[in-house]
Amino acid sequence: MSGNNRFAWWKNMLSLTAGTKSVWVGIFFFLGVSHLALSQSKPGLSENIKLYDQAVKSKEYKKAAQYATDVARIYTESKDLNKAADYFTHSLTQAKKAGDQNLLFAGYYQLGVTNAALKKYSMAQENFESALAIARQLKDAEKVKQTLISIADSYAQGEKYKKSIEYGDELLSIALTENDILLQQKAYQLLTDYYNRQGNKKKSSEYLAQYNQLVKSQQNEEQKKREMKELQQNIAKAGDETRAAQSKLSEQTKILQQTNESLRQVESSLRATADSLKEVEMINKNREMEIDLLQKDKELASIRIKEQESRIEHEALVRNSIMGGSLLSLALIAVLISSYRKKLKANEKIDQQNKNIKSSINYAKRIQEAMLPKLDQHPGIFDHSFILFKPRDVVSGDFYWISDIKNEKHSDIAFAAVDCTGHGVPGAFMSMIGINALNGLINHGITDTNKILDSLDYEIRTALRQEITGNNDGMDVALCIYRQHEQILEFSGAKNPLVYIQDGNLIQIKGDVHSIGGVKNKHAFLFKKHQIKIDRPTVVYLFSDGYKDQFGGKDNGKFLSKRLHKLLLDIHQLSMPEQMNILQRTIEEWKGNREQTDDILVIGLKLQPA
Repeated sequence: MSGNNRFAWWKNMLSLTAGTKSVWVGIFFFLGVSHLALSQSKPGLSENIKLYDQAVKSKEYKKAAQYATDVARIYTESKDLNKAADYFTHSLTQAKKAGDQNLLFAGYYQLGVTNAALKKYSMAQENFESALAIARQLKDAEKVKQTLISIADSYAQGEKYKKSIEYGDELLSIALTENDILLQQKAYQLLTDYYNRQGNKKKSSEYLAQYNQLVKSQQNEEQKKREMKELQQNIAKAGDETRAAQSKLSEQTKILQQTNESLRQVESSLRATADSLKEVEMINKNREMEIDLLQKDKELASIRIKEQESRIEHEALVRNSIMGGSLLSLALIAVLISSYRKKLKANEKIDQQNKNIKSSINYAKRIQEAMLPKLDQHPGIFDHSFILFKPRDVVSGDFYWISDIKNEKHSDIAFAAVDCTGHGVPGAFMSMIGINALNGLINHGITDTNKILDSLDYEIRTALRQEITGNNDGMDVALCIYRQHEQILEFSGAKNPLVYIQDGNLIQIKGDVHSIGGVKNKHAFLFKKHQIKIDRPTVVYLFSDGYKDQFGGKDNGKFLSKRLHKLLLDIHQLSMPEQMNILQRTIEEWKGNREQTDDILVIGLKLQPA
């Protein structure tokens, strides 16, 4: 294969992969699964290496990049992926020298594919991240979508499901914005798989329902198109049949006109005959009437006799029917009265059971509200704060927690936002276990955020005997301790993040990837502690995932973290009551007439340096 032919093959391969919806189709093209690739042999490999060396010496960087790619493609066909990765790296180096952004994108992307095939997932993720940055710089929407799918899949293969879910959410947001139905199906399908691998069955089921609804809607739309096409074909066929019928009708009209003329001539001759027959007909009618009168007199006498006999039989039948009907009616009334009384007793029992259940749930709500802390019991830093707490049901699986930590010279304060497994009554039971466990840990003198979460994890797994029963319930936690004397805010998180704003800049500290509770793997895990210096006015936010996961808007999508962060940055300078009102009004407008997806909890707190 000559140098010019290779260059043309490379350009065609790039154009094919740029428009491909599925990442696997793109991978096959990048790996060179084509007739040309299958026809390569060892002399072709040597010739390409020689052409690559010549292009490097003559500083023809773009051609050198193409030849390096041809060599890598041949090694890929020979299943020598390590050498293929080396030459894809050479291609990337030459593309950088050439300054060609499209070549750079292709180089990073195909190197990522090769590293993924070698199961070097970290390297593949770095390659895909670089390719994504270039695709965004080129403003090439198809490249961006293709790379988002690949990078999400590489993180999933590396079991980094949180990262794969982040890129899956971004892909879904693009699909909803562009109203790309096929891409929405792909995004929902990927997120269903990633959440399932992560062990989050609830989220996986939600995305699977969205996927099934979208597929059903598309099938209905295709059915409508088929029915419309059939209707148009039937209309055209009916038009042809109508025109044929009109032509035939015209011919029959001419024949009818000729027949009418003949009939008029026959009619004229018949009139004369009819006049002579009328006299004979009148005589015959008079005779027939006389015979009919005699016959009817005879029939009338016979009918009167039969009517009298029938009347006697009918009167006897009526008497018997009345007596039998009366007895049946009395029996039916007795049965209905007995059935009605039993139904009344059953309804009264069901109503009482419903009242008992509602009373128990309302009592559980009063217990949960009594266990939740009151802001007026913690004056000082909570004078400038708010708590937006919206349970989905009567009782909640989310809860907030505040506790004073007494020291010898001064006191610190701990506060947390916690999201338990489930919502409603099961979630409320978990919240009560969590509140009691946190209070007990503080009372036992454990006052470091990371050690509190380590101990809480042990307490929950022990209380629910999870190592024995296999129970996997737990909670996601964002926990802070404000040490006002040192002007330090400590944070540890179990999945849930901390968001704070200083000098107009929003910073997010992500929680660790493990939840509290649940069956853990054999490797030990300790939660991390982060420290933030409060040397300037700082607004701190803790929240569960209920706000960002609420479905709504015109496309029935999630609110998402990006939109929540922008809203917090826009309102952080307002007073705390104003912030709470805006957050509540915004989520209600977003939700509209839809049901609330999950419990919602947002805590806002303004800290001032001493």
